[in-house]
Amino acid sequence: MDANTTEADIQIEPRVAVVGLGGAGCNVVSTFYKALAPVDTIAINTDRKALDETAADKKIYICKAVTQGKGTNGDAGLGRKCAQVHETEIEKELIGYDIVFLITGLGGGTGTGATSEVAKICNRHDIMTFTIGINPFSFETSKIPVAREGLRHIRAVCPNTFTIENDKILQIMPNATMSEALNAVNKTIMPFVDETVAKIVSGIKSEIEMVQSKYTKRNSSGKMPEIRVRNGIRITT
Repeated sequence: MDANTTEADIQIEPRVAVVGLGGAGCNVVSTFYKALAPVDTIAINTDRKALDETAADKKIYICKAVTQGKGTNGDAGLGRKCAQVHETEIEKELIGYDIVFLITGLGGGTGTGATSEVAKICNRHDIMTFTIGINPFSFETSKIPVAREGLRHIRAVCPNTFTIENDKILQIMPNATMSEALNAVNKTIMPFVDETVAKIVSGIKSEIEMVQSKYTKRNSSGKMPEIRVRNGIRITT
């Protein structure tokens, strides 16, 4: 990197993946995929039929031997175990990414249970990880305690965890059908991902520019020292 490199010369290109876990998460992934969003999409599910109907760059079918392709029937413990059984397969697909967004519906089995296990894999490989959990509607009373417990497990391994309240969408769109409300929830996640990645890139640029400025003041010529920003993030000049 030359000492005279300008802000316009710096191109930071992180590899970003949006990973959907379980039915709700996979629905969000399909939204990203169909919108041609500039991210890779990965769908993970225990429900074979739902996974086949998901649109994604990569699909990981977990726990065929246990669930027979029919999902976990709301058992978060089983969802967690399924992710553990397929840990190597999931890890193989995640290696190489710089930023990963885990998307899950809370209160069910696969997403609620598996998300914390996938977050652990990301942590082992120093991947910047964010989780977006979609809370159940207030009338889904049986799912609420499951969602809370699942969220506790997720936050223990992924501090960058955010939640979306399904109820708020209904408040904004009181006359919407259930399908329309869920679709609106999915679409709110896309700008969040875009804005988060933009902020990360902007922050890295600021760090590089600060180092550049200090180096240029002390050295009239020569090359900039190597700047290690984060594993895998490619910087071109």
